[in-house]
Order: sequence, then C-alpha cells, then structure tokens
Amino acid sequence: DRKSIVGVAVKCINAAIQSTVAFDRVGASPDSKYINFNPNARTRRLIVTNIFGTLHAQFGNMLVLAAVFKSPLYKHLPRDTQLTMESLRLLMDRTCKVLSEVAPNSPVLEMDLKILYSVREQLNLNL
Repeated sequence: DRKSIVGVAVKCINAAIQSTVAFDRVGASPDSKYINFNPNARTRRLIVTNIFGTLHAQFGNMLVLAAVFKSPLYKHLPRDTQLTMESLRLLMDRTCKVLSEVAPNSPVLEMDLKILYSVREQLNLNL
C-alpha cells in the first residue's frame, strides 16, 4: 500500500542525506556543535582512501534527492521530512563546495559539479 511505500521512500531519503553528510564532522572539535548541512562544517580537506568514489556517491545522492523533491511522490512525504527546499539547498551547497575542492584533479568530478550547478539552477536553489 501507499503508506508502506512512502515509509520505505522516507528511509531511503534519510539514508541518502546521512550518507552525504557522513564526513562533515571529520576534524571538528568533539565538543563543537554540528549545524545541519552547513557547507562550512568541515574545517579541512577530506582525506579518505577513495575520494573519487566518496564524492561521486555524494553527487549521486544529490541527484536522487533533487529527483524526489521534484517528483509527484514529494507531496506524499510526511510534513516533518528532512527533505525541504532549504535542506536541499544547503546539501547542494555543501556538496558543490566539497566537489569544487577536488574537481580540478578529476574530469569526472568536474562534470559532476557542473551537473549539480545546473540542477541547482533548475530547482531555483541559488541564493
């Protein structure tokens, strides 16, 4: 039924959001407060074994979240959904910022960044 399908969709949406911001606190002081989806949450460049795979996955998460936001499904999500225009804008900003740090070293990530800029513009998420 629709309620169970929406419930699964909400879990997927929340997982995509959490996966996107999973590394935001790396390098932060343990007692500092986390501000949701803050593009400036990270204080230094992310160093992981596979930065390409990590950032390309975050790019994919953003495409999924943007698609859900624009889809007819969106109106069926609970009112307290984490996926709002504001949270999508913040997530898009933080993801573009991280991608822009590494994109000069990867043609694929550079293309990912250009695509996200285009999606951000199409959804009127630019400030």
